[in-house]
Amino acid sequence: MRAARVFTRRFAGWGAPQQTKLFPAIKRHSELVIEKGSGSEVFTVDGKRYLDATSGIGVVSTGHCHPTVVKAVQEQASKAVHIQQSCYYSSDVLKLIDRLQPLMPKGIESFFFANSGAEAVESALRLARQAKRRDTVVAFFGGYHGRTQGTLAITSSSVGYRGERAGPLPAGTAWARYPYEHAGVSAEQALESLDLILLQQAKASEIAAVIIEPVLGEGGYVVPPTRFMQGLREWCTQHDILLIADEVQAGFGRTGKQWAVENFGIVPDILVSAKGIASGYPLSMVATRPELSATQQVGCMGGTYGGNAVAIAAALATLDVFEQERVLENVLARGDQLMTGMRQMKAAASITVSDVRGLGLMVGCEFDAAITGKGFAHAVTGEAFDRGVLVLPTGHRETLRIIPPLTVTAAEIDELVHIVEESIAATYAKRLAERGESFPAGAAAGVSMSKASV
Repeated sequence: MRAARVFTRRFAGWGAPQQTKLFPAIKRHSELVIEKGSGSEVFTVDGKRYLDATSGIGVVSTGHCHPTVVKAVQEQASKAVHIQQSCYYSSDVLKLIDRLQPLMPKGIESFFFANSGAEAVESALRLARQAKRRDTVVAFFGGYHGRTQGTLAITSSSVGYRGERAGPLPAGTAWARYPYEHAGVSAEQALESLDLILLQQAKASEIAAVIIEPVLGEGGYVVPPTRFMQGLREWCTQHDILLIADEVQAGFGRTGKQWAVENFGIVPDILVSAKGIASGYPLSMVATRPELSATQQVGCMGGTYGGNAVAIAAALATLDVFEQERVLENVLARGDQLMTGMRQMKAAASITVSDVRGLGLMVGCEFDAAITGKGFAHAVTGEAFDRGVLVLPTGHRETLRIIPPLTVTAAEIDELVHIVEESIAATYAKRLAERGESFPAGAAAGVSMSKASV
């Protein structure tokens, strides 16, 4: 086994991968071999500690191995590990619904549990099409909804998620523009693109639903203007089209609200959740109005492992942690601390930054490609890695996404900001050296090159 410190930048042409028999098509940020995790930290097999600002891509909402979640999982594993939903009811599933109901947007009172975000999204699409007796779904450029055939048909954040020859994807997708004001797409232009769909792609009478990420995830951590989200809700209502909120990444407290749509004052017809809902255990959810779920034929929804007993116990424990530790308050406080810190970086780093944006602990830092050149965000993650911090790039516009656990501490945020700032400055210093240039006057203070970079 290679040293755990090796960092594979193989999609940038650097580093050597671990020798394993896993499919090489799995895109992996690092070659670390992790043995354990605790809170916001993970530890390699050789004992090296990393501050994890990836949260397993937004999954470990209460941190790695939260004691409350661990205890609940251990207790459940000694009682029942599999209570199949097509054979009988699970008492804990019914308890989870009772706990979730007061937290749901108004009128959302019918629930279905599955394993993954992609499975839940496909279930939401099927529900919408069956409820409306229509086939077309409107999706947004830059959106990510999964890697199954059905979800790839509505995903456009990267062609890499399909690979080559993924086969014919399901038809029935119309495309709209996501409001990305920093990239020149206004709320008004995005809303106009919806009207153009009715003229150019599909009639309203053919459209079952619009599916949107309330905060664009893989597309660059873009927060849409409230006027757009409210306009979208009005447009769907006007044309008798369902609105699906894909909150797989943005939901369950990540933005400082229980649901991301609450930031915009709207209520979707169908809400999809996964990732952080069970603190790392495979669970996803589709929730909707009862009159919509009542339109489906018995037997068209289900799945062998959906609503798994151990994952449900983890979800109940996650809600306990949210209440006992006032997690949503922590998300707002730490999110404000994080964005303030990123916006107050010294010139050696901030000169490269064109935008810091986000809600709660879903924060994006976009670089000015005219200054940095291509591949800068990825290079910054390498510098951060060398300094003991894990952070991911996202989107096609040189952006970092910063998603620590929702239980992250103030001290950990300080460490994170400090290391990210150093990493940005060091990366830019290397770029300038490659070009034979120097820092603009007054911008050189604060650069700290890691030992591995010298």
